Amino acid sequence: MNPDARRFIWMGLTLALLVFIGLRYGWRVSPVLTTKFVVPTISPERIDTPPEFHEQFVDSRFVHPSAHVSSICQMPDGRMAAVWYAGSREGARDVALYVSSREAGLTNAWSTPVSAGTHEAAGDETFRYVKKVGNAIVFAGTNNQLHLIYVTTGFGGWSCSSLNLKTSTNGGATWSRSRRLGLSPFFNISQLVKNAPTPLADGGFVVPIYHEVMGKFSELLWLRPSANGFQAFKTRAFGGRMAFQPALVPLNETNALMLNRTAGSVAKIHATKTSDGGRTWTALETIDLPNSNSGLDAIRLMDGRLLLAFNDSDSSRDNLRLAISADGGVTWKRAATLVAEAGEEFSYPTVLQTSDGLIHVTYTWKRKGIKEATFNVAWLEAQMRLQNSEGVRPSPGAATSKEQAAGHFSALSNIHIAVPEDGHTPSKQMKGVRE
Repeated sequence: MNPDARRFIWMGLTLALLVFIGLRYGWRVSPVLTTKFVVPTISPERIDTPPEFHEQFVDSRFVHPSAHVSSICQMPDGRMAAVWYAGSREGARDVALYVSSREAGLTNAWSTPVSAGTHEAAGDETFRYVKKVGNAIVFAGTNNQLHLIYVTTGFGGWSCSSLNLKTSTNGGATWSRSRRLGLSPFFNISQLVKNAPTPLADGGFVVPIYHEVMGKFSELLWLRPSANGFQAFKTRAFGGRMAFQPALVPLNETNALMLNRTAGSVAKIHATKTSDGGRTWTALETIDLPNSNSGLDAIRLMDGRLLLAFNDSDSSRDNLRLAISADGGVTWKRAATLVAEAGEEFSYPTVLQTSDGLIHVTYTWKRKGIKEATFNVAWLEAQMRLQNSEGVRPSPGAATSKEQAAGHFSALSNIHIAVPEDGHTPSKQMKGVRE
């Protein structure tokens, strides 16, 4: 073999090794010297009000055969915004992003959705070939801005995705051109997103994202204010193949909990913590709740407790349940069942508590639509009491035999269930509540 051929072979092997090391071990520590999370002050919530629960479809028309992966936020004017993708099926060329809004409160309906992006538009705006669009998150910024981060891929599957950012200044009616975020020196691929960001004290955000090439693991996308909007870079929380698709829950200015979907053989939710603003993270541990390789979300409530929405199974997505932690995520108690129906899919929840104290959970309903459950803390407490008294996992509005005998129907007094105009009904369990 001549010297030039050997040289090229060694250069190729060296490059491959560097790529492997970078993907597996790189981006472990944030280059930011100081980072502080914005965490609202803890305020006790009233639970002496009647329990309230309402559910509705974000788009009750069911225009598309398939809908998946929702995200919600509260805008600066108090209204709520939602984004999801819909089309003939996940990954199809006709899939588009859709945005809807509604007034805050328990029962206000969502507006007619409008398109916020297609693969053709994303390609035109980023000057590159885009095959399909996928997961998106929406979050509020300063000066009445609404930001959208979404996934695109030009080749391969979702593991070859990139992230893109666009902004609206009129509540999602129109959007700026998309900006493809350059986050990796190695082809800038395998960056995906599902859950909401955490605001930072300097006006930026930290977004929990994840990676799926040569391993599955969680990372952090840092958006720091700049003259052109945001400076973007990423760091890694952990490596390997055990867990990914994180939910980030700030506990105070420097401490946060990250809950992760399992990617390996251990069918449990995986957790890691930071005490230095996200610069370093503890080794992965499992919590005593199952995970069926399915998405989850968690938030810190106004009263300081943590609320988790998850599929309570190690093998299916046929239920969606809530769990509560009063000790920063060390221990968890099942609190309520939002929906359960054997053989169906209720997945990819996102959780939000609005400024009025109401809690909103949107999720994929049977891959046919996006559903929202809205309830107050009093309803959550009532569900926990029912579970503790009879050892069951009650569904929304369900009264136990003990309560019925005692004449206690307060948990049912403000239950509202919206029925779509086209005849689609909630699950069998929900129909039982309505009857």
